[in-house]
Amino acid sequence: MDFKLVYTIVHLIGVALGAGGAYMSDFIFMQSIKDRKITDTEYKFMSLGSRAVWTGLFLLIVSGIGLFSLDSETYLNSSKFQTKMAIVAILTLNGFYFVFAHIPLIKRHRDAHYPSSDEFRRKSVWMMFSGVVSMVSWTSAIILGAMRSIPYTFGQAITFYLIFIFAGFVVSLILKNKILFYKK
Repeated sequence: MDFKLVYTIVHLIGVALGAGGAYMSDFIFMQSIKDRKITDTEYKFMSLGSRAVWTGLFLLIVSGIGLFSLDSETYLNSSKFQTKMAIVAILTLNGFYFVFAHIPLIKRHRDAHYPSSDEFRRKSVWMMFSGVVSMVSWTSAIILGAMRSIPYTFGQAITFYLIFIFAGFVVSLILKNKILFYKK
């Protein structure tokens, strides 16, 4: 049995579920907020997307451990691998924050005019930041996964990654009121 092939296939399924669930949840959220209210059905679709992300992340981690076990020395000496591991760790932490902070916030504001909520307004900055971290991280992991190697050290690659997160956060802050709280 070719374990590398099996682990690679599982890894790709994990990417499809994880990134696909994250992108779809964000698209559903952006579509849902147009009427300034998130319905119960929209909330359920976002929760389903979150479960897809966690399933994908689990498959990525398990298959990643399998791939690592086949050639650990090569992986440990790869700045691409080190960068991907840092990004997966950040994705995981961001995922926990999303589940324990944002999902309950959205759930509490289902079927309500959320711009009227002081709590939603206060916490919306963190929701935007978490969304940026998710999108930049999944996209970065996909790009890194497609590359055979990277011409950067771990420090340089992480610096680029953090710059993209910072730039995305600045853009989201500029657009936050237009996206979340504009007057109809």
